[in-house]
Amino acid sequence: MSLRGWSYAAASAVGTSHSKVGGTCQDANDCQLYQFPNGQSVLVGVVADGAGSSKYGGEGAALCCETFITLVSDHLSNGNSVEQISLETSRFWLDTIKNRLFRQADSLSEAPREYACTLLGAIVADTCSVFVQVGDGVIVVSDSEEPQYGHIFWPDRGEYENTTHFVTEDGVQDHLQFDSVRREIVEVAMLSDGLQRLALDYKSQMAHQPFFGGLFPALQKSTEGRSEDLSRLLSEFLSSPRVNQKTDDDKTLLLATRRTNQQH
Repeated sequence: MSLRGWSYAAASAVGTSHSKVGGTCQDANDCQLYQFPNGQSVLVGVVADGAGSSKYGGEGAALCCETFITLVSDHLSNGNSVEQISLETSRFWLDTIKNRLFRQADSLSEAPREYACTLLGAIVADTCSVFVQVGDGVIVVSDSEEPQYGHIFWPDRGEYENTTHFVTEDGVQDHLQFDSVRREIVEVAMLSDGLQRLALDYKSQMAHQPFFGGLFPALQKSTEGRSEDLSRLLSEFLSSPRVNQKTDDDKTLLLATRRTNQQH
């Protein structure tokens, strides 16, 4: 299957439960494309959701995304491949992110929990992809052989209802999910927990195919790189009554494809 370069769009939107009390969105996201002289391209996407109970959850999420992108960029710039990213590498990255959040909290004389956030990361090369996750939210993909959408990890819930795990907590390494996938991933969706009930079928524990099938066709027709128009439309979708009737939480959606519309 002949593939084009990556196109992507992303947006985060404040939930109605936060906007009603004058709060801001505590989700964050970033996506970067790396092109190498040998022709290989690597897509790096990250989504973080700041804990609603944390004073600086949104800042923590933004700092988490920024640090993750920097760590992956350094890894690739130093001549390392995606295949060389191991569980041990991911654990080192997680420690680095956690320590940066701790230092930021300490600089303001705040407890680290005030910067608590989840983490979803995707590093997608031509024939190998690495995925990492701490907490809830979900990463959904399809590959060149199978157009169906499937989740990488099921959202990780905490010990109690409506709780999850955060980068800043003690023992977070025990809750790091890691997978290195040796197949040709062609579409990626990353979303925070505010969209889970729209995007996932909890009864079957599968991705809700119509949800993703309705989102990707427009992106498949777009030019390579970030689509500002589709990112704006995603933002409008996330803030629409249709979505807000089903969730009052902050919402993030990052979509990336290298499939053409005719191939799906």
